[in-house]
Amino acid sequence: MEWKACEKDSVVTQISIGGFDHHVRANDLLDFLEDEIGTVYRCRLKTSWTPPESYPDFSITNIGKIQLLDEYRKVEPHAFVHFAMPESAASAIADAKRGVLNMGGKPLKVSLGPESPFHMNQRRRTTTPFKFSDVTVEIGTLISPEEFWAAWRGPLSGVEFFVDPFDATCKFCFTRDTVFSFKDTSDCAVIKCDLKMEFLVRDINEIRQYADSSRLVILLQLASSPRLYYRTADDDIDVTVPFDLLDDDDPWIRTTDFTPSGAIGRCNCYRISISPRHGLKLQKAMTYLKERRVQEVCLRRTLNSSDEPNFGVPLDDVFFSVDHKEGISFEVLYLLSAVVHRNIFNQNQLSESLFDLLRARPKEVNLAALRHICSYKRPVFDAYKRLKLVQEWLLKNPKLVKSANQSDDVIAVGRVVITPTKAYCLPPEAELSNRVLRNYRPFENRFLRVTFMDEGLQTLNANVLNYYPAPILDRTSTFFNQKTTVFRRLKSIMTNGFYLCGRKYSFLAFSSNQLRDRSAWFFAEDADVNVLKIKKWMGKFNHNNVAKCAARMGQCFSSTYATVEVPPSQVNPELPDIERNGYCFSDGIGMITPDLAREVAEKLKLEVSSPSAYQIRYGGYKGVVACWPGKDDGIRLYLRKSMNKFMSEHTTLEICSWTRFQPGFLNRQIVTLLSTLKVPDEIFWKMQHRMITKLDQMLLDADVAFDVLMSSCAEHGNTAALMLSAGFRPQSEPHLRGMLTCVRAAQLWGLREKARIFVPDGRWLMGCFDELGVLEHGQCFIQVSRPALENCFVKHGSRFSETKNLQVVKGYVVVAKNPCLHPGDIRILEAVDAPALSHLYDCLVFPQNGERPHANEASGSDLDGDLYFVTWDENLIPPSKKSWTPMQYEPAEAKKLARGVTHEDIINFFVQHILNENLGAICNAHVVHADRSEQGALDENCLLLAEKAALAVDFPKTGKLVSMPPSLKPKLYPDFMGKEEFQTYKSKKILGRLYRQIKDAYDGDAVMGNESTCAPEEIPYDLSLEVPGSEYFIPEAWDKKCSYDGQLSGLLGQYKVTREEEIVTGHVWSMPKYSSRKQGELKERLKHSYSALRKEFRQVFETMSSGFEDLSEEERNKMFEQKASAWYQLGRSVRLVWGTLT
Repeated sequence: MEWKACEKDSVVTQISIGGFDHHVRANDLLDFLEDEIGTVYRCRLKTSWTPPESYPDFSITNIGKIQLLDEYRKVEPHAFVHFAMPESAASAIADAKRGVLNMGGKPLKVSLGPESPFHMNQRRRTTTPFKFSDVTVEIGTLISPEEFWAAWRGPLSGVEFFVDPFDATCKFCFTRDTVFSFKDTSDCAVIKCDLKMEFLVRDINEIRQYADSSRLVILLQLASSPRLYYRTADDDIDVTVPFDLLDDDDPWIRTTDFTPSGAIGRCNCYRISISPRHGLKLQKAMTYLKERRVQEVCLRRTLNSSDEPNFGVPLDDVFFSVDHKEGISFEVLYLLSAVVHRNIFNQNQLSESLFDLLRARPKEVNLAALRHICSYKRPVFDAYKRLKLVQEWLLKNPKLVKSANQSDDVIAVGRVVITPTKAYCLPPEAELSNRVLRNYRPFENRFLRVTFMDEGLQTLNANVLNYYPAPILDRTSTFFNQKTTVFRRLKSIMTNGFYLCGRKYSFLAFSSNQLRDRSAWFFAEDADVNVLKIKKWMGKFNHNNVAKCAARMGQCFSSTYATVEVPPSQVNPELPDIERNGYCFSDGIGMITPDLAREVAEKLKLEVSSPSAYQIRYGGYKGVVACWPGKDDGIRLYLRKSMNKFMSEHTTLEICSWTRFQPGFLNRQIVTLLSTLKVPDEIFWKMQHRMITKLDQMLLDADVAFDVLMSSCAEHGNTAALMLSAGFRPQSEPHLRGMLTCVRAAQLWGLREKARIFVPDGRWLMGCFDELGVLEHGQCFIQVSRPALENCFVKHGSRFSETKNLQVVKGYVVVAKNPCLHPGDIRILEAVDAPALSHLYDCLVFPQNGERPHANEASGSDLDGDLYFVTWDENLIPPSKKSWTPMQYEPAEAKKLARGVTHEDIINFFVQHILNENLGAICNAHVVHADRSEQGALDENCLLLAEKAALAVDFPKTGKLVSMPPSLKPKLYPDFMGKEEFQTYKSKKILGRLYRQIKDAYDGDAVMGNESTCAPEEIPYDLSLEVPGSEYFIPEAWDKKCSYDGQLSGLLGQYKVTREEEIVTGHVWSMPKYSSRKQGELKERLKHSYSALRKEFRQVFETMSSGFEDLSEEERNKMFEQKASAWYQLGRSVRLVWGTLT
């Protein structure tokens, strides 16, 4: 009913209408509606639509030479009507519902159009776009500050350019005849289509403006390709007013590059020529763009414009990569492609002399040079000259060329991002390795991580791959959704592979995390190794369920640390599972003996005592092994049948993660459920207020800063905590201040975006199992480590204590696991002290007794590595102190084939997942319905969505598709969700209150503004850190600083992060707004990349000249002090040591 109330209040002037005869014209319908309802501004009547089983084929440009098909299925006639007054639209809807709106004896059907029919109309009425008619547009490249090369030219007339403040976009629209090819035939049809190129204002890097003869010219330089759309335009339109009308509800369909030479994917400059009569309007549009922080570059002279060589010639290589060149390695060509894809070098600049320059230099020099150039923020106009300059610089400083020696667990992997119009080669990134890459280490540069994304590196969602007719057709015909050309591109790449720098890459497999991220592993086959051989080595996958088969293969690609070889003679794979009532209480967990656990900890270089449990991969087994005493029978590893997923002869114990101190934080889902279960709102309000207060004090009070780092930052606070404990203060040390600022900014961002409230009496804990059966149903055992400074000194050669700082939790606790949408997902258990379990800490031990496993009750989880939020804060325990009845998490029946699973089946499964993945949409809808209902998460819509989410979570295991009920799609969003593109309302619930509290405290400028009150250059230089003799280490330190800065700059640029301190602390907050999962993946990869960089320079620091070992300990310590002082001086201020260098 609330949605209907919103409908009545909305200002809607546009409707969709259907049900009339085929012979009706636009003016007939307009006259009828004006007689029956009210004044009509415009009526667009459609009979054209993309024919079923066809797609636009932009490669066909010569329409006169093809066989045309005149007869194909047409769409049912329908119209988009724009009334003068909202009352007319409301009247038309009401009359149609009552069945009294009849034309020619036929009842008309009326729809408000899109899913959220009134979210844009109301706002659009007060925000009209800047529209420039009859512009000319050219897409090309700046090859010098004064010269533009065009790669594609739009129509000479009919092009419209919009700058739209409503949704902060710019767009080009024009009409042209388009060929449609029919699937599996040679038949074609020609249909007039509207084409649209749209990009966000924030994607404009810079804008240049000048006058050229009789026209006004602006040149836009974009950060990413625009989104491309089409829709059929053989429409009958009747317009009664002389002024511009805003767009109607005729759906736009996503498509791929429609330029023959791939100009949209290759080029990033748009030259727009505008009539002088639009001069005043252009001036206003420019003012708007400047307000949106678009940089304007002043031109002293007009740009020379000409066509690029081979203008308009179709390109075979859809990735625009550098072709194979004799005498140049693949790695060099790959990095050169990355430079081109970033628009630093233009493809037309890649002359034979440039390739000769690469042939003339060692591979290591070329790689270092291209990595350096890849970090540039601006284009280079003379590629040959710049490359030669960087090569010579590196040859004069050979220490900058040496690459780091990577461990077996860290590997540098190339990554290609594929969007609807282009592909980006990204420089190889250091990341945690996996079983397959370790085994095929000699072929590591033949593996490639491929990710499918939308333009601007946004998530590629189902709406880009599917398209639907206008909603009115759901009520008047049987048209179904079809696939876009973007889908065809994705499916073709997955099926046929692609060529890159002379190599053919083929799809190999994907891990479960990659599946969620639309990512997969590809491999370039050669005579020695191919995809089939790799799969055969991985193991035997005898499954007839595609989802399970894909998941089992993906298990081999889990990011892991390889530790100890455990021969089969030391493994008991027959540890019995504990099963009851159709549930497996021990699902996914086994045991490891203390001696093997210590051996693994030493291999991982962990602290004093080994963790209580490890998440592992061993052969075809996956899950958790907890530390339990052995029987002195030689068995060191105990595994269960529930852990065995496929047959493999691999015997290295691989570690994914382990139990450790992980601070507890709430999130929106947990807050929603706890609020539903009657935890008072004031509890959350006070917790957030206390957190904000501490974050505000941490830049001024070192004790508060230390407390925040030690209690809520886990291992990420180590460096800053070390500096604080050594006596440094944020007021006098800029690097420390910068780290604290980043911690503060990241935690404030977490509060605003996720309600991520710190819970001092809470943790995230790995689930474990009571093997002894001492715990009763409803009980659990929790023993947690408390943060201690000695943990900061791990790997620094210093410890304060050998004792563990442990606390046994007693009393009621709240347990939850993400995603948690059902009130029964919050489990209220009693934590008890069980001396027999006292060797287990930093984990949540569940009982083996009872009717149903508590892990299963909590969001249908198990014990194969899931993390659970646990709090013993009495204020967060629901007043009833009883759990709500849990949902029945019965997985959907897996789809089975009557044959074995093929490579093509797995490809289809990957594509189907992208087409149908809607867990995020379901969870978002749950947030909205819970916020709008007085019953919160107990609302019947929320309970239905919770069931849908549970099935969607299991899709990677079952292959069972889950649909989002259209009736449950939100039509309005609460303000705290930040859905700027939709209409929002002010939430009255606790999440809304928390959001507005933090929104007042959080401001992009204000977050960093505290630092500006004490800028780094204003902080006095600490002369006490200058050690006599340090000047001898300054020249070497300068070389290392240059090398470090170059690599650091590359990381910051690649991940679009602003500050070094963000990646040092792990508290990254300036990264562009991707999906939370995508952002988490990028942060994890950035962490590994920086960890490898830090390890490299730590090693460099600890390497001294020959004869160092012969010195006394006192002399060695003195030299380390001198070297540290030199490094500090360089890091603190290059200006202060410049005189020493010269």
